[in-house]
Order: sequence, then structure tokens, then C-alpha cells
Amino acid sequence: MNSKKLSLTLPLVGILALTACNQPTEEIDPLSQLREKGECLDCNLAGADLREFNLENARLNRSDLSGANLSGVNLRRALLDRANLAGANLSETDLTEAPLTEANLAGAVLSGANLERSVVRDVDLTGANLKGANLAQANLTAANLTDVDLEEAEFEETTMPDGSRR
Repeated sequence: MNSKKLSLTLPLVGILALTACNQPTEEIDPLSQLREKGECLDCNLAGADLREFNLENARLNRSDLSGANLSGVNLRRALLDRANLAGANLSETDLTEAPLTEANLAGAVLSGANLERSVVRDVDLTGANLKGANLAQANLTAANLTDVDLEEAEFEETTMPDGSRR
């Protein structure tokens, strides 16, 4: 009789253990995660208003920030590799030393932005507005600058898409 109870109890304990381990995890709000942890990898922040955030050293790799408002935000040394920033407002934003390798900045507004010493390699900047942006010592190797507004942009030892210095 005891062996019957034991043989019925063990599978039941196993099922309960599996059920407890496979509970649905609570969805974490990307804005809360960004505010609390300073990172949000692979997050959907499309269209978000992030003007009140200090994102210095933030980790936003592979995140969707398309159409987001980042105007005037401190993104100094923020990790933005492979981020989607298409159509985002980055005017007057500090992107000093920020890695943006393979990011999408097509149609983004970067007027007056500081991209000094930033890594903008293999970035799509098609139709972006960089009017008055600081590109001193930035690395633009293989960046797509088709129809980019570079009026009054500052260049000093900037590596251009073809590898030349300007």
C-alpha cells in the first residue's frame, strides 16, 4: 500500500514543481527598467518621451527608439549599437563617446547634437539633420550620409565614410 502512495505522490510532486517553475513572469515596463537600472537591451521604446531622463552610460543596444524624443538628453557614453533611432529627435543631445555602430538614424534630427569622439560606423543616416552638429574626432566609417544636412556641422579630425579625415 505504501508503495502505491509513493508512486502516486512522486509524479504529483513533479507536476507541482514544474508548475511553480513555469509561472508567467511579470512584464517589466521598459521605462521603469531604464530609469531604475540604466539599461534596457532589446526594448521597445518607440515614440517614448525621454527628455527627462539622464542616460549617461545607459545600455540601449538593439532597442527600438524610433520616433522617440531625446531632445537635450545626456547620452554621453551610452551604448546604442544596433539601436533603431529612425526619425528620433536627438537635437541638442550629448552623444559624446557614444558607440552607435550599425544603428539606424535615418531621418533622425541631430541638429546641434554633440557627437564628439562617437563611433558612428556602418550607421544609416539617410536624410538625417546634422545641422550644426559637433562631429569632432567622430568615426563615420562606412556610414550612409545620403541626403544628410551637414550645414554648419563641425569637423575636426573626423573619419569620414570613405576613411579620409576631415
